Amino acid sequence: MFEKLHAFADMGRTQGITVSASVAIVGALTSTAQVNLYHLLYFTIILAFGHLSLNIYIALGDLKKDSLTYVPSRNPVYSGILTKKEAENFVKISIIIMTIMVLSLFYVIDFNSALLSLLCFIPAYAWLMWYGWHGKKYIFSYDFSFSVGYIFTVLFGVFAVSGNPTIYTWIFIGVVILAASAFAQWENGLKDVDSDRADEVKSFAVITGIKNNQRLHFTHPFYLYGVLLKVLFIIFCFTAYWQFNNIYYLLFILVYGIPSQIFIMYRFLVKKKPIDHRKTILLDVALSGILAYSTIIGKTGILWFLFLALYLIIGYLIGSFFQSKSEFKFGRFSK
Repeated sequence: MFEKLHAFADMGRTQGITVSASVAIVGALTSTAQVNLYHLLYFTIILAFGHLSLNIYIALGDLKKDSLTYVPSRNPVYSGILTKKEAENFVKISIIIMTIMVLSLFYVIDFNSALLSLLCFIPAYAWLMWYGWHGKKYIFSYDFSFSVGYIFTVLFGVFAVSGNPTIYTWIFIGVVILAASAFAQWENGLKDVDSDRADEVKSFAVITGIKNNQRLHFTHPFYLYGVLLKVLFIIFCFTAYWQFNNIYYLLFILVYGIPSQIFIMYRFLVKKKPIDHRKTILLDVALSGILAYSTIIGKTGILWFLFLALYLIIGYLIGSFFQSKSEFKFGRFSK
């Protein structure tokens, strides 16, 4: 029983549940509505099912690809711990639960907001189902499907609390497109490029000729694309500053924001092994996550920023606790 629990946690990547939920939470926080504790619980539950089911569905489509990676054990169906039927049933049950939760909004908020929530949740989920089904085999789809899905997730958070978007909502959407999705796919594309190539995935890493265990060069198109994403991320942070107009936040960007992003890109320039890329990805989640959340301080204040940072850390630790063989399990690199 516990082995299967660990397997579902590994396959569903439970360490990232609060990352996904925080996207909707920030949408709500940057809206014109007031956010309460029950909203946070609602987003955590519905996005937990969304995050787990999508990752499991994507992993089912990656059985061939995962068998070619340096960590085939990260897919419990491939290793035989879970059956394909068990994984498929989890996805189906999750969809039913999420459907009930979204439709329940029609009974607790106004009709227009509930309708907009539904119209945002459907493409957010369906777009990533498309990605897992066959989307990654098409150019641009691998690298930008999560960006599209997260845009609708932010807006789902806005409308689910009966709010409307503000300038901070659009700033955060820009941050999500660049930092939380496009660059995350840049990282994953680099880490898994050989297996992606063997499985005919059309990632930018594959198209530009990157290979595992070879250092990136500063002039390589793929590396320059990653630098561009980081530069645009910083620009959105400055946009938040211009809206906030707070000298301390400007210093935060200059002293912490820019150096942290340079450090991440430096590591990708000098490290070449996939295991080192995994370490850098975990560093990037922490360093860039703090910077991304900081863009809403002008709207929400410092306490919500601290809450989100704590929410992400605790969520990662709890999610990682339930995992066994996930490539991003907490403490794995200490061995």
